[in-house]
Amino acid sequence: MRDELLTPDELRALARARLSFGRPGGVLPGGHLAPRTGTSLEFADHRPYEPGDDVRLIDWAVYARHRRLVTKVFAREVEAPLYLLLDASRSMGEGGKAEFARRLAAALLYVAHRGGDRFALHPFRAGVEARGSPRRGRGALARAFARLVELRPEGETDLSGSLVAWAEAAREPGVCVVLSDFLAPGGYRDGLLALRHGRHGTVALQVLSRSELDPPRLGEVRLLDVETGRARSLVLGPGALRAYREALRRWNEGLSQACRELRIPYFLFRSDASPVEAALTVIAGWSR
Repeated sequence: MRDELLTPDELRALARARLSFGRPGGVLPGGHLAPRTGTSLEFADHRPYEPGDDVRLIDWAVYARHRRLVTKVFAREVEAPLYLLLDASRSMGEGGKAEFARRLAAALLYVAHRGGDRFALHPFRAGVEARGSPRRGRGALARAFARLVELRPEGETDLSGSLVAWAEAAREPGVCVVLSDFLAPGGYRDGLLALRHGRHGTVALQVLSRSELDPPRLGEVRLLDVETGRARSLVLGPGALRAYREALRRWNEGLSQACRELRIPYFLFRSDASPVEAALTVIAGWSR
């Protein structure tokens, strides 16, 4: 089953990698130091104060100097699971996005497995599919890979609502990798914010097709919303192409800015790229 997703050469390349998630996400997998609030632990870092934080952990010395409320974060050895939240809606079926996303998910899960970490795969559409708690080992990996192989892009997306519902139901903080095109009508910010409020380290991986990033066609075209089935005809000229590119640029810039504000690492990949190289880029980028 594994060979249907990753080749032997790709598996060998991934076998040399290790998940080493650092401070930006707030939680680390597999026996690394991870920020956890406490009074008898070693001080590790500061983070912005959020409503509901224990006021005893506010660093008043920092407030006196900079007039900023920050919360002390302490560190101890923990093991946090990897949650792979994968967009399986119909829009991911366009331009090879679903295939790329499945293989990228497989690569990240395989690296987690090699590192002895627990992991869980949660596809989502209008809601998140939850199948048990995170597990480690060959059996868990085989089940996750089998699910990826059978997964088909279908249905409409409620990205933000799905992430909010998942965050409210999740019992154990971990590292959440959100893998989607992020082109959801309802937006994304509330969902990402819910993950951060749930004390999850979060990574946003956006996948777009070549044609979405650079539409090549001019003239009369028929546009189809693959999730709703609604279509319309229009004449696509140079001005319309410029407007489309500007709208996409603003949308992606907004996503990138939201991730910066929430301290979420953000990566954009084209669907015809190598999923294994993308996985190694994510691991290297997060570990800096």
